[in-house]
This record gives sequence, structure tokens and C-alpha cells, in this order.
Amino acid sequence: MSTKTIAVESSVYERLAREKRPSESFTKTINRLIQTANSGTCASAVAAAAPIWQAIGNEADAGRMEQILRHNRSSTDWEVESPT
Repeated sequence: MSTKTIAVESSVYERLAREKRPSESFTKTINRLIQTANSGTCASAVAAAAPIWQAIGNEADAGRMEQILRHNRSSTDWEVESPT
């Protein structure tokens, strides 16, 4: 595995050191923080759900899940506040 050296300001290093867990390297800390930062994206949600979708064994299960999702989407009432 190759490595790269980066330069960061002292304040950034101090923040990173505070985030670092006792058993972690700085590489693992940065990787964990990047993954956490990306966890709110649509792509991360799809990636997290991939094992669930792969576990669906047949068309009947997939069809039933689709029916449930469509029902849940159609029965949701969205309240929108009017600007005052």
C-alpha cells in the first residue's frame, strides 16, 4: 500500500487529533470521518440498502415490496406551510 504526505494547518491537525480514537491511525480516522460525512447522501442510502435488495429472493417478494412502497408513498400527506 502506498502512502502520501499531506500538509494541514495546525488547527486542522488539532481537530483531527481530537476526533482520533485511541486505537485508530490518522488514516483510519480520516476514512471514518469521510464515510460519516457522506452518509447523508442518496448514494450512501442506496449503497446501505443494497444488501437488503440483494436478499430479495424472487419476483413475488420484490413485487410485494414494491406494492408496499407505492402505498406508503401515496398515503403520505405533506404539510406545507405558507409564507407569512
